[in-house]
Amino acid sequence: MAVQELLKMQGVGKSYFGNRVLANVNFTLGKGEILGLVGENGAGKSTLMNILFGMPVIAETGGFEGKILLDGKEVSFTNPFEALEAGVGMVHQEFSLIPGFSAAENIVLNRESTKYNLIVEAFGDRLRTLDRPKIDARAEKAIDTLNVVLDKKTIVSEMPVGHKQFVEIAREIDKETTRLLVLDEPTAVLTEGEAAILLQSMKRLAGMGISIIFISHRLQEILDVCDKIIVLRDGEVVKELTPEKTDVFEIASAMVGRSID
Repeated sequence: MAVQELLKMQGVGKSYFGNRVLANVNFTLGKGEILGLVGENGAGKSTLMNILFGMPVIAETGGFEGKILLDGKEVSFTNPFEALEAGVGMVHQEFSLIPGFSAAENIVLNRESTKYNLIVEAFGDRLRTLDRPKIDARAEKAIDTLNVVLDKKTIVSEMPVGHKQFVEIAREIDKETTRLLVLDEPTAVLTEGEAAILLQSMKRLAGMGISIIFISHRLQEILDVCDKIIVLRDGEVVKELTPEKTDVFEIASAMVGRSID
């Protein structure tokens, strides 16, 4: 059965002050598919994702070339809020958690469940109070989806680094509109066991219909979890591969532009 297309990048290019960093990038991603995006540092991966996610640096430096289609409609996000509203989530390498908040509070941050009561009716929404049981239930659901053992009440500053990564991802899962999730080197800070749990969680999310772009230098993980693989080198797509028909050596060779045995 054919996979319904969610994302299409068509002829995407980008230059910074006359220096071309992306050229004619084309690929598609179906609903519920996992795409591995690989390349050496400086290959253009971050710039490509900045374009997709509407990071301000793109508009501030002249925009980009080409088209991005999401569910068949052309989009050009000028800031991350527009991307989030359209269902595009991104987990960056740098954590964006509030250290003094619990896991649950970080997961629902800026989307907190609140209670409605007579005081609100009299004085307005600014006097709504937090619905703690509902917040905890939402956090528990997101954590359960990842199938990781993590106490929602633990303060983030007291967590091991791997758990912080899971909280970041759980926050994106809690956003009910999320349909495309970009994970930028999510296993880099994880133990081998934690990484295995995350890869299984990614497959589970894909089974729920969420599409994923997985950026990683751990090529075996790319092979283990992705439906297809895009290799960027010097800002261009040099290979589009499927895990069943490739191996770590072919991917690495495509990344560096020479044979690796």
